[in-house]
Amino acid sequence: MKKLILSLALMAALVFPSGVLADSYSQEKVEYKVSIDKKIRPINDDKYYDNVSRDQKVFVSDDLMDFNIVVANTGKDILYDLVVTDYYPIVNQIILAPGEINKNNRTVTWKISSLGVGETRSFNLRAKVATDSAAAAQTNVATVKNNHVSDRDTATFYITKKTTPKTGSNDLLVKSVIMTSVALAALGIRKLARGY
Repeated sequence: MKKLILSLALMAALVFPSGVLADSYSQEKVEYKVSIDKKIRPINDDKYYDNVSRDQKVFVSDDLMDFNIVVANTGKDILYDLVVTDYYPIVNQIILAPGEINKNNRTVTWKISSLGVGETRSFNLRAKVATDSAAAAQTNVATVKNNHVSDRDTATFYITKKTTPKTGSNDLLVKSVIMTSVALAALGIRKLARGY
């Protein structure tokens, strides 16, 4: 009887293989994940920020700024053929970039051929405020993608028109002439009083 039960159990396992623990033989699920982090730094600062607020700094024409873009593989599989694109606003002129600059589309594009699990890559761009015609908040966008994953991040900053600082009173010239006249008159009176 034991042989019969064992034979039936063996036949059942062969006829109905779903009863066998199949996950111990299957391949693990592919898990692709990527992240991109974009930060900005005024050229005279030593720290990068997610955004530069109006209270921190307002940029004007010819000001320089650095951007740092970090791409990270946060998944469980190697990523291949990633394309990183930085979309810069019309007010910027790119001075230094890790990839191809397209002035018509205002983009910088470069590729990462492979990015291992847990690996990060850091890229730097330098830009100059070339115009202040669109004085307001400006947003710089960075994206990373391939056929399986994508991510995006932004960095915002503010610009304004360059102004000439006030140097004092509007009647500065008039006051200077009056003070010079008083000084010359005092010297003349002193010369008369001393006789030489």
